[in-house]
Amino acid sequence: TSPYHKQWYQRRVREVLDMSLSRESLKKVFESFDLDGNGYVSVQELGNCLKSLGQDISEDEVRDLINASDMDADGKMDLEEFIAMVHAEQKASEDEDMKKAFQMFDKNGDGSITKAELKEVLKAMGDCPSNEEITAMFKDADKDGNKRITFEEFKSMIEMVD
Repeated sequence: TSPYHKQWYQRRVREVLDMSLSRESLKKVFESFDLDGNGYVSVQELGNCLKSLGQDISEDEVRDLINASDMDADGKMDLEEFIAMVHAEQKASEDEDMKKAFQMFDKNGDGSITKAELKEVLKAMGDCPSNEEITAMFKDADKDGNKRITFEEFKSMIEMVD
């Protein structure tokens, strides 16, 4: 793998790590939502906090959020359930970001990335990889050898650094 290729992967790893939230930081957020300090976040507490953060959310939507994460079905959210909810939301957001990134590279919208598309986008971003570096990236990503990177191959290429 070329130095350019390694550098590209390292940048992606840093971006993913920057998006990650530590357990300690999530605990602090949870505690700020737990207004009465009882170890649980109620529908009312979560709704008030989300609204204070500028979210336009109804009580039913807040209840749905809590119910989706309420593993013990007690109608409120404890720290573990809160962490699971945030991680699920983060995963959904990452998946959507991954799709947007893929679409940025898939210039003609045909559902795959060619070497020419990859090189064009990287050049527009200020990177100027050589043909050998593009070939090396494709060799790693193009699992079926059809000279095109599908979304699944793109996703695998990005996730293989985890």
